[in-house]
Amino acid sequence: GFEDETFSDLWRGFRQLIAYDPDQIQALYVTPHRWTPFFRIARDRNVIQKDVRLWDYKHQVLHMTRLKPWMLFFAVKLIEVAVQSRPKALARILFHPDPEQRHSMRWYTKMGRRVWFREVWGFLARDRRVTDGPTLAEFWGAPQDAEEESMIVRRPVRRPAVESRPLPEGRRLAG
Repeated sequence: GFEDETFSDLWRGFRQLIAYDPDQIQALYVTPHRWTPFFRIARDRNVIQKDVRLWDYKHQVLHMTRLKPWMLFFAVKLIEVAVQSRPKALARILFHPDPEQRHSMRWYTKMGRRVWFREVWGFLARDRRVTDGPTLAEFWGAPQDAEEESMIVRRPVRRPAVESRPLPEGRRLAG
């Protein structure tokens, strides 16, 4: 869901996915949380999803200039089906020589299929989007990316094993 993404951008992404030859893919939407640098870039874009529970990378939350939400959603779902239902990918899932791998791939495919239908149902029947939403900055407030410290390693301050107490007047430690 980048602002001016088009069908040709999605087509290019699809071709790149085919070149990777994956068995499974999981498509995620760009989600500008306040603590990310992308928040500043997108701060003036309009929010189309006001339910903050759906700001989970699996739902489109920002308005796009060239694609309507339904266009992006169904294009992404079509890409998922096209990539995962290729004969080569299906053959690996059905006939992989390692039984543990084959079991894992089949389980993931079964779960993915359930999720796929649930996401389609959610888009059509449950999720509500707005057309006149606030800007991202109006919706969330000020950015928090300056507070991001995910890559800084902080060591806890060590407390001494024995607390030091002041010695009474006139007493010294030996030595």
